[in-house]
Amino acid sequence: MDDTNIMIPVFSGSQIEVQKLRHDLEENGIEVMVKNYDDTASITGFANISRAARQLWILETEIENARPVVEKFKERFGL
Repeated sequence: MDDTNIMIPVFSGSQIEVQKLRHDLEENGIEVMVKNYDDTASITGFANISRAARQLWILETEIENARPVVEKFKERFGL
C-alpha cells in the first residue's frame, strides 16, 4: 500500500468553519477534501442533527504542515 495517499480527518464543524479552514490550508499549499454528511443524510432520506456535519481531510503526509494552521484557526475562533 502506498502510504502517500492516506487521508486523515483534521477538523469537524459547520459549513462556515470548514470552508474558512479549507481556505487557510489551501493558502498554505495544503490540498484538502471535505466530506459533507448533511448532503449524504439528505440523499439517503435521513436527517443529520450533528453540529459537526462536515469533516476536512488532508493527506497524512501533510499533517506537520497543517498542524500550525489548524491550531491557529481553532485558537482564533475558540474551538
